[in-house]
Amino acid sequence: MKFQNAILAIATAFSGANNNMVDAKLWNLRGFGNANNNNEVMMKNDEVINHSGSLVGEELPSPSANMGELFLSEQQGERRLPKKKKDKGDDEVEGASKKKGDKKKKGQKEQKIGDAILEGAPGDAAAKAGCDELEDDVVDQFRRILKKGENGVKKSKANKEDVSSGLCDSCTTSEERTEADIVASHIDIMVEVPDDPTCDPDDKESCIETGAGDDDTLTPPEEGEGASPSEEGEVGAEFEATSRQLMDGRRLTGNTNQIGQFAPLSCNPVEFDCTGAAGLSTVVGGGPVVVPCGTCLVYDLGDEATIGGLHIIGKLLVPTNYKSTLSTPYVFVQGELEMSDNQPISEDNTSMKIVLTGNTDVMFTPHEPVAGAAPLNVGEKPFLVAGGKLNIRGWDDVEGSGTTWTPILAMAEADRLHPDPIVGETAARTALPHLSNPTITCPNKVVHDFEGGVDFSVWKGGDGNVLSYDEASGTLTATNLRRDWQGFRLDFTKFTKDCPLTQDATYLVTIRLKIEDPTLEDGAVSICETNNHPDHCPKLGRSIIKAEGKGWLYDDKVRLLPSSIGRNNEWFTFATEWTWDENDLTDTVAQVFYLENFKPGQILHMDEFQFELPSSKSYAPVEDPCLELVVNGDAENADGRGWHHYPMWSGRTDRFIPTILEETVDGAVNKYWHIENRIWIGDSLRFHVNHQCFIRGYKYTISLRARFTGKTHPVRYWFEIKGDTATKGYRYNKPLSCPSQSAADGWVTCSGDFVVDEHYEFTSSPEIILVTQDENDSTGYVDWDFDDVSIKFKSGPAAGLEVGGSDAARWAVNSDVHITSSTLHGQDAQDGRVKAVSQKANGNVVLELENPITPVFSEKETPGYGVEIAVTSRNIKIIGEDDGTYNGGYLQVFHTPGVAQVIEGVEFFNMGQTSRKNRFAIQLLYNGNVEGTSISSNSIRQSNMRCISVDGTANATIASNVGAGITGHCFYFDRVSADNMVIDNLASNINNRINWNNRINGWDDYDADGFSIWSPFNHFIGNVAAGGHKRGFRYYLDYWTLGEDLIKVDGIVRRSPMGTFKDNKAHSNFRQGFLLADFEQFFQFRDPENVPVFENLSAYRNREQGIYSYNCVYCKFIRGFLSDNQKGIEIRRSDGITLQDFVIQGQTELFKNYVTDNNSHKLCGHSGWTYEGIHMMGTLWRLGHQDPGFGIRVKNVVLSGFDKEKEYYDNCPSTEPIGLSADTHYGAHFDYKTSFENVTVDDGRGIILDGCRASSYGYPDIVINDIDGSLDPDMSASSGALVSDQTYMTGLFGDNCKSTAGCMSYCAGVCLGMFTLFTERYGTENYKLRVTNTASTLSVEIPGNVRTYNERWNTYAYDGQRTFAASLPAGNYTAEFVDEFGNSVWPTYAEEQWAQAADCSGGVSIGDVTFIKPALDAATECADMIRNGDSANRTEVTPWLHTKWYGEIVNELKPGEGIGGGNAIAMDRTYHWTGIAQNLNSMCTDAREGEWYEFSAWMKMTDANGNPSTNIDPNREWWRNQAPIMTITDRQYRDVSTKQHLYNAEHRNLAALARPYNNDEWGHIHGIFKMPTSPRLWFELERAPDNVKFLLDNASLTPLTCNRDGLVRNGNLETNDSLYWDTYGGDLVLEVLHGAGPNGGHALRSSSRNWYDQTQSQALNIDCVNAGDRIAFSAKIKTSVDCLIYSWDSNQRCNDIFFHTDKDNVREYHRVGYITADTPDEGGWHHVHGIHIHSENGEKPDLAKLYFADANPNWDVYTADVKAYVLEQNCQALVENPDMEEKDLYWTYTDRDRSKVKVITPGAGGSGHALRLYDRDHSWRGLRQVLDPRCFVPGEEFTINAKFRLTDALLAGVACAGTDCPSVVLYGKK
Repeated sequence: MKFQNAILAIATAFSGANNNMVDAKLWNLRGFGNANNNNEVMMKNDEVINHSGSLVGEELPSPSANMGELFLSEQQGERRLPKKKKDKGDDEVEGASKKKGDKKKKGQKEQKIGDAILEGAPGDAAAKAGCDELEDDVVDQFRRILKKGENGVKKSKANKEDVSSGLCDSCTTSEERTEADIVASHIDIMVEVPDDPTCDPDDKESCIETGAGDDDTLTPPEEGEGASPSEEGEVGAEFEATSRQLMDGRRLTGNTNQIGQFAPLSCNPVEFDCTGAAGLSTVVGGGPVVVPCGTCLVYDLGDEATIGGLHIIGKLLVPTNYKSTLSTPYVFVQGELEMSDNQPISEDNTSMKIVLTGNTDVMFTPHEPVAGAAPLNVGEKPFLVAGGKLNIRGWDDVEGSGTTWTPILAMAEADRLHPDPIVGETAARTALPHLSNPTITCPNKVVHDFEGGVDFSVWKGGDGNVLSYDEASGTLTATNLRRDWQGFRLDFTKFTKDCPLTQDATYLVTIRLKIEDPTLEDGAVSICETNNHPDHCPKLGRSIIKAEGKGWLYDDKVRLLPSSIGRNNEWFTFATEWTWDENDLTDTVAQVFYLENFKPGQILHMDEFQFELPSSKSYAPVEDPCLELVVNGDAENADGRGWHHYPMWSGRTDRFIPTILEETVDGAVNKYWHIENRIWIGDSLRFHVNHQCFIRGYKYTISLRARFTGKTHPVRYWFEIKGDTATKGYRYNKPLSCPSQSAADGWVTCSGDFVVDEHYEFTSSPEIILVTQDENDSTGYVDWDFDDVSIKFKSGPAAGLEVGGSDAARWAVNSDVHITSSTLHGQDAQDGRVKAVSQKANGNVVLELENPITPVFSEKETPGYGVEIAVTSRNIKIIGEDDGTYNGGYLQVFHTPGVAQVIEGVEFFNMGQTSRKNRFAIQLLYNGNVEGTSISSNSIRQSNMRCISVDGTANATIASNVGAGITGHCFYFDRVSADNMVIDNLASNINNRINWNNRINGWDDYDADGFSIWSPFNHFIGNVAAGGHKRGFRYYLDYWTLGEDLIKVDGIVRRSPMGTFKDNKAHSNFRQGFLLADFEQFFQFRDPENVPVFENLSAYRNREQGIYSYNCVYCKFIRGFLSDNQKGIEIRRSDGITLQDFVIQGQTELFKNYVTDNNSHKLCGHSGWTYEGIHMMGTLWRLGHQDPGFGIRVKNVVLSGFDKEKEYYDNCPSTEPIGLSADTHYGAHFDYKTSFENVTVDDGRGIILDGCRASSYGYPDIVINDIDGSLDPDMSASSGALVSDQTYMTGLFGDNCKSTAGCMSYCAGVCLGMFTLFTERYGTENYKLRVTNTASTLSVEIPGNVRTYNERWNTYAYDGQRTFAASLPAGNYTAEFVDEFGNSVWPTYAEEQWAQAADCSGGVSIGDVTFIKPALDAATECADMIRNGDSANRTEVTPWLHTKWYGEIVNELKPGEGIGGGNAIAMDRTYHWTGIAQNLNSMCTDAREGEWYEFSAWMKMTDANGNPSTNIDPNREWWRNQAPIMTITDRQYRDVSTKQHLYNAEHRNLAALARPYNNDEWGHIHGIFKMPTSPRLWFELERAPDNVKFLLDNASLTPLTCNRDGLVRNGNLETNDSLYWDTYGGDLVLEVLHGAGPNGGHALRSSSRNWYDQTQSQALNIDCVNAGDRIAFSAKIKTSVDCLIYSWDSNQRCNDIFFHTDKDNVREYHRVGYITADTPDEGGWHHVHGIHIHSENGEKPDLAKLYFADANPNWDVYTADVKAYVLEQNCQALVENPDMEEKDLYWTYTDRDRSKVKVITPGAGGSGHALRLYDRDHSWRGLRQVLDPRCFVPGEEFTINAKFRLTDALLAGVACAGTDCPSVVLYGKK
């Protein structure tokens, strides 16, 4: 016989006998018996449960676990490794899950050790079941909400919580979200720059908004906004906080969702017949006026009418063009209101005007009952439509009616003004008449040029000084100077007596002089300049001598400055200015000029002395003084014979005066201005200009040439015009900033335009100054030369505007118009009134305005991006009375489904009520389907709250409306608005009157956007947003769908398909032109064609981004124009982007010259803002296997104008056509797969992207595949790649690469694929990845890169990695890690990840690279896998990691606090799912995969104050988070063939806290497990309660060998604790009872059990046990209540030993040990034992566990002396314990409840033991033992021997005969 197993059975033929047996050799194979009556399915011996998939038939690890935890969902919204998710059970309070746990199905088993909570493993089809249908239904659901009234919002409550809560997120790659996660996903939406000038647009942490006009979104801040590392910061940082704050206050006062729907009144006909209708006057009395139901009345009131209210229940017809002003506190329309106007638009043609008055609340009572609406408080000044119909046609959309707004085609300039000259200020003076002879004309100047001799009657020297005349040279010479008072003297008396001086007039003195010092060489520096001291410089003095008795002689002196004195024996000019006041001219008898203070021995030569009144040369031309404001800016035509500096002047006359010098260039003589001896940045050329020339709207061109000498450092300067203004105080205007220049540049021209605004409206002549930058006392100050300084008139204000004639067909004289802004801010929009309309030959018309306006950009100067003009007058008007508040009227169509409303051509003025809910200028409020509705051609002016708000309404047309001067959002569309056509609307000049403090709670009108769009279901075509306080278009799709009153309804809008969005424009917005956020349509359809498409967008002159794309997944931007934005388009946290057919310009010269010096109107408003055309990511944001997998594809794009650098952008740190985000380098290198095709970059510097700057951001290895070679600077390549100019990026390509500007290199003819190795951060600082091309043998060594923020992130297990990325063409390569010495090394682990295949053809692929690893001695190197685990030698915390993303305190070294005084590691924790961690060496895990390891670590746990933690309970299951456990996380490939995507698998509870645990002492965390392997594994100690802090020491992870003789460890608790022991399921108490075991030993007790199989348990290493081996199990056991050994009753039975294995998801459960004999030891200890034949399915299992099961759950279970060992094969003696000397060991009964067994003494022969079998109910009942079936070989013979004794119940002997005698039966099975 050959059996798989064999059982010896002994029985008798009659049931009444009691059998005693000894020395038996074989026994019977028999089943366990019948099931009992406890409705419990009992597992039979050797039962196998084969589970080939999930844990079928087994209770989940926790009552709160869900199926999603059994599969790995790729976590999205994170760039880092997927973080562990907080278990849904994490927040369970203690005991909360007990009830559910009590409902476990009988017979099910819980696997306690190695619970594999796989986060995202393949095989998630089950989790996806039904999701497609649910998500596809979202759109339909919205449609249903908005359809017919009877199926309106309030009735469409179909509950799909699985959609809104993310339960079906496994359908997408977006991470499964808790509510907190969802909030967090909104917090990181966008980074935008506030107005703080210290804000770096790439650093959100510095962007804190304060001050008037700033954004208040961040006030107050929300805790946790920065909880997850983000993003980041780009231009701004408040959008995410907005989204969180919107969720607050869901239930608001004034809610309307509980009010029913209104319908047309049953008492009204379908159509009214108003023929012969009576007048409204027939119902006008002293109070409210009511139009009765079923009645039509015709409006017939006078020009002015005031009533107490108007309630239209029937119909009111206002005749066409009827003129009347009706004042009323309210208008209610339950019937119909009809009025119309077809006149040209003009204030003169105003027809019907309704003025809403009063400031008290009004009550509205429906004519027919409506649920919740009797009555309603509708506030003040309402125009309410409830069930009724409006038919207002003030602008019929018929051919020839024109448009409401149109682009300005050109400007007609106003004439330049010519202010009258002011003598002495803006015009020259003439000399006074001759005193003695009026016929004699006194000269304006006196000149002594000595050409014809010298008048020595007036010229003298000092005493002893000799004057002589040199006739040949025509000069006057002074010699024999011995005293400092000697020199030249000119008696001026005779001239002043004949020709009087003009009081207070400026006179110019110009002297041409040469000083000859015989002691110096010619050309040497004079002593004046050398010593720079007043005593050593000549002085020009003036003496005024008074008549006798009228005063004394007094002198004025002016020192020659060292900066203006000439060199020795060289001619120079000395120029001064003099004035005479009344005292100087009264009683004066003599006046003398004298030049003195020369060095003795010097010889003086004078060539000319000139005294004069400034001539016309010193003033602007009288005939046109405002053409050129700078006089003699070129220094070519000065007074003083061409050398006097007037009217230029110096602000520091003790240091310098402007000096005219000349030079000869190319044979031509050129004069210029020279400034030296400066000591301050404002020391420069100064002059005044005529303030009367600064007329608002004038445009001037400033230009000048400048150069400097004296220093080598570069210098910048700005042109400053300053002075007192009429309205803005003293202003320092900077109309021109000039770029940096160096001395070597020579003459540099700087020029620009500026437009005069209120900052230039000076009350007196302003001062002009040139102020330098980059200079200080440390650097020194340069000497400046200036030339050709000019402020020249360029153009005047716009007096007329040319527009298309057909567009302005209805625009008439005396109509109001609005002109949108030409700047970066909507506040620069302008209003005017049409004075005249004239026709041009080309069909256009010119609108002449009553008052000129500031020039604007028209289509002539800026084709396609000029400004717009809108006619804002309408002949029909609805106006809110101005009562001094911001509470005007409001028009609301309320809960009126199915009624088409027509509101066309109406002017709404002073409507809306600031910060009041549902009090907007125009609102469609939850009307459902209103097909046929038209809200068109209206003008909304000076609205206090929005323009048009569409809430819960579908199928309306919103077209050609104009909103100007608006508070809050202009056009608003809530989350459930759908199918509305929004066409050709204009929003302009949105103000910031609403802030955080006066907002409507739950709404964000403080953002004040032109278009605020929350629903994807509408269509936006041809709209313009010009001047949003925040943004032009804010198109944001929330995660939640919020309906009326912000109550959550079903659906996730961000994943729904969006409507049409094309041909829209945005300009002059203070932040973004377009903010497009959270478009996840791709996740629903997974179709690259069914994705969001934005077509033909234009964004220009926006202060920040033109387009800001945030979390746009697979979005396509097709056709567009971007110009004059801080950043053309910014792509942030968005993958799969297509940018195609775009023109992207930098700042144009036109715009640069237009803007004022106000920072808010200038680009580069903050010094940290970079200026870029395309600002993109450098790192993929989503890494899921179903995500786009690429970054951006750019095709057919032209970029230009980003090369001006400091010429245009002096305040920006850099200007680049393409830039990268500074704060999204999550991968620590560039992996944002990018390709360009037909891209033109026009950059004079040759820069496409600044690789040096990008490298500083964390992108040292940029790769842009160039599909068609368009980026090649030589224009010769047909394809190639633009890469960072690093040797490791280009070294394998030979001569194919050439360096380009901006630290980049172009490699022709290559297509680059990429793979990345992620490694341990620590210990790898000097490692490199050596990549070798096996064909060429060329090698490069690639350095590793890390993302460095702070210690917290550097040691964060889910981040903090080092990356080695290689970008290669196709080929064969090897790759290995080397250290700084070139040795082969291993960086602990290397996680290999391949990028998606390149867009070009020929990149490296996964099979092309062979990875080389160093040799490994596993026996020594893997003996202990934990590094730095022993405190005795610990000096630092590396390489320990952590899993906390919060706080700044991470792992800390605690000297002296370890075990035995060593150095421990402390970790400060807040959340239970965080802990301390360490990576494992993947080479060791590869080598030791499947082998058993033993983990051990010692830990102390304290509270926040450092006291021992009192809330640790190791007796709770791990998911209750009451005690620490050890978890291993391994990274696994979703598809190993591509290695593109990895996910996390967490194996929890591999080690736990041993008992007993004392909170004052070190706790021992211990466990054994089979070593898994993957590209990366790390273990983590986690799950202690929140706010418990860890102190760790003596950690080890060592191999655990299998011992065939002792499979159970610590079976008798020799370690004095529960080492190796744990529990089998449930919350139960495990205790070590010292001295309570057999013979005074220890026992292990389990109590507080909840189920039969919840007892003590031990995982076994049985890898040394082979299939077919027999394992013997034994233990001593007892329960707190005596059990029945021979019963199956679940309430009374005893425990058995169970053995459970799990291998490849095949699970086996075996009952392997029984209590055979009812002969307990002292203390009631029963012997439980058995033999189990090991199966093939159980050989080397993934898990093997021993546990005790079946006792009543209310009983405590005690165990001791537990053993398991292999019974070695012995075919010579097959029966174990044949003589029963070990009592009943190895023996058991054939049927538990059919017989009983006792151990009796003595046995046969009067010694030893025997087994007595009694209470048998059948002859079959006997004893049995499991034999070794391997011994049964065909042909073998066995001898069976046994001794029997038969007794009766009284133990008297009984004889047997024949078949009644005992027999031995051998059972087996094949």
